[in-house]
Amino acid sequence: MGANGSVRRSKTAMSYLMNEFNRLKSHGVDGEAVWGEWFAASLVSTNANGASLPQAQTHVEEPVLTLATLQRLVTPEDLSLDFRHIATLWKLDSNRDGVVTFEELVTFAEFCNEQRMMLGDLELSQKLKALCVMEMIADVCDEDGQDIFVDWMLKLVAQDMSPRPFRMMRIPVDTEDTGRPGRPTFYVHMDVVMNLYNLLKPCQISSHTNMQDFVDLLHQIGESMNLQPLMIKDLDEWVPLEVVYHWLKRFVSAFTDLYKELGLFIDT
Repeated sequence: MGANGSVRRSKTAMSYLMNEFNRLKSHGVDGEAVWGEWFAASLVSTNANGASLPQAQTHVEEPVLTLATLQRLVTPEDLSLDFRHIATLWKLDSNRDGVVTFEELVTFAEFCNEQRMMLGDLELSQKLKALCVMEMIADVCDEDGQDIFVDWMLKLVAQDMSPRPFRMMRIPVDTEDTGRPGRPTFYVHMDVVMNLYNLLKPCQISSHTNMQDFVDLLHQIGESMNLQPLMIKDLDEWVPLEVVYHWLKRFVSAFTDLYKELGLFIDT
């Protein structure tokens, strides 16, 4: 960041960060007003396998950077950072709420500057990526860590959605008795799934399936679980959250297992 000491004590560095933040800032969504009863219902409802649903942790008054605005963040010429890199985003969003505050941005800049003073400028960007990856892998090595990570990714890809990234419907218990109240079923908009797909491109997801086939696959899984009834046309642009959650959980688990098999995981 061009600071020999602390970023916080450098007027030049702090001014640069503030100008970039103010250029791109927005306000995080109001969970109750925008995402509606999804939040209240998700707190008291569990899916068939008992996994948690993403919890409501959104900013209302405080300005933030979302995934989309982070892509437009301009770093100093002497430091190139990739804000599509999942581990970098994980490090940047320290409280895992899917958005980045100015304080989080400054803290991340401080981290980068400290590493620069220790490691030097040579290939610093790649070294920072590697450090972020190793920290992320250590954080998601167990079941609880993977749940937190999956929750975070869903918040991250949903923050730029307007007005409703989530919805809730009561799907009938069986198709022959539509008069019986069904359990609450939660859905994410197709745009959220597309954001997730794009975020996973560095993990080579596109070498296995294209975006449309990925969405179709999730729909088909939802249909097989009776969560995506074909007769409800209102759900054509929505994907069951339970399906997305468990697909992503398995993906993260497999990714972590691969690191362990390759001997790249360091148990701290």
